[in-house]
Amino acid sequence: MWFEEYATPIYEKDELVAVQGIIRNIDERVKFIQDIEYQMSHDPLTNIHNRQFFDNIAAKSNLDFDTPVAMILCDLDELKYMNDTHGHKKVDELIKAAANLLKRIFSDIAVLARVGGDEFAILLIDKSKQEGESLCELLKEEILLQNSIKKGPHISMSFGHAYRSHSNSWKRIKKCFKINGEEKNRNSFGPVDERNGKQ
Repeated sequence: MWFEEYATPIYEKDELVAVQGIIRNIDERVKFIQDIEYQMSHDPLTNIHNRQFFDNIAAKSNLDFDTPVAMILCDLDELKYMNDTHGHKKVDELIKAAANLLKRIFSDIAVLARVGGDEFAILLIDKSKQEGESLCELLKEEILLQNSIKKGPHISMSFGHAYRSHSNSWKRIKKCFKINGEEKNRNSFGPVDERNGKQ
């Protein structure tokens, strides 16, 4: 419970003789502020972080050159086709299913966000390159497992990863994905690493 207190000192002959106060419950006000803050940082469909929150965290991580950072970028395949053939409700179901799968894997160890209509980004702070690669393999396995169970919509997802060591800049990670996107179809992200950003 949250309370707000107002106190007024009472003096007699320039001496403090008492303090008169009022305490009132402000639970509703605090909850309202928390709800606003949540809405500003989360995607309403999936209840994971939104692009604004992700960009803010990524910008802060860019200031810390002593901490390695990895990023995984995921893209749901054939979303436009599903929207055209099955409608936006089925698309929303697929997006939520993908978000829930990603939450199971990354919610406790990374910053996960929906950064576009069919795009998700995962920021792994202070993780090694090998850990990033292992998590990509785990993601592949989890997608195959969920699709084999046939519970919920079939998930087809392309993803790639990039890594910034202590001496690399955040711009290099973005450049890795830009180069990878130019070489392949937008929905065909493949693994990329620091070498992709070198000229």
